[in-house]
Amino acid sequence: MELTSTQKRALEMFDQLARSEGSANKAAAKIGISSAAISSIKNGTYAGNVENQLDKLIAYFNTKAAAADVYQEQEYVPTSISAAAFETIRTCKIKGGFSLITGHAGIGKTKAVQEFHRQNPIDSIVVTVNPCCKSTKSLLKLIALQLGAQLAASTDDLWFNVCAKLHDGMVIIIDEGQLLTYHGLETVRSFSDYFADRGQTLGVAIVGNNGIRERIEGKTKDSYRQINNRTWQRRYFETKDVQYHDIEQLFPILTAEDKTKELAFLHKVAQSAEGIRGAVRLFGNAYDAEAYDLEGLANMAKFINAAFAEIIQTLSMLWE
Repeated sequence: MELTSTQKRALEMFDQLARSEGSANKAAAKIGISSAAISSIKNGTYAGNVENQLDKLIAYFNTKAAAADVYQEQEYVPTSISAAAFETIRTCKIKGGFSLITGHAGIGKTKAVQEFHRQNPIDSIVVTVNPCCKSTKSLLKLIALQLGAQLAASTDDLWFNVCAKLHDGMVIIIDEGQLLTYHGLETVRSFSDYFADRGQTLGVAIVGNNGIRERIEGKTKDSYRQINNRTWQRRYFETKDVQYHDIEQLFPILTAEDKTKELAFLHKVAQSAEGIRGAVRLFGNAYDAEAYDLEGLANMAKFINAAFAEIIQTLSMLWE
């Protein structure tokens, strides 16, 4: 069949993506299609529905083009909280042992985790726990996949396979750590102890919300005595810790335009239960609507979440 100009362009963009990803297989996996099918279409030998395959390509690149036109938040900003979390992980890596980084949601903990791993890809691994993968065996599988260790049927074999891939001077970062079971926590702690017993260092940094902190330090602390005794770094952050300077860094457009009222408004949002994540989401929507002045932010806030009404009422003097 004769390809349309749109279809030809989609194939060209696929080739560009393949070059940036390193291979056609990786590009195809990212899109969710078969690289063999695309190759056959190019050669004119594809026996299936050509239009269906190319429609998938076109839809993917249209989505990416649309995403490029909306507000893009900065990859990483060293806010007071994210910088402190980053430094805690760094110290854990250097000295080994067990660290606990907890706090309210949406304040920059995960951003710090991602940035640390970006800067230290060789001697750090990041595992994000989810409700389906929180058991000891699931946790070991997640770690094994990050390390390229062989998966095994038994939990003990998994543990040994992971241990064989770890080395002196590494740090294991567990994000969403509040989802871990007691045995999951004890398992990752055992890696740190294993290296310490050999005169080496391996850090384990647990990052999560207050749930894990309450378990380890609260009413059930006796059950977590071993972890408590080995946790020598404990950092706890709240939304109220967000500084005005953090907001200036997060929204350079407003800072450059000297929009102090807008910055003050977003600062209050970030210090609320919405956190920094909520402030960024609010500004992004207002920016895309081309109304990110104080009134535009307030209107968008009311549209997104009625809970913002209290903040708006508190800051009513900004309109005066």
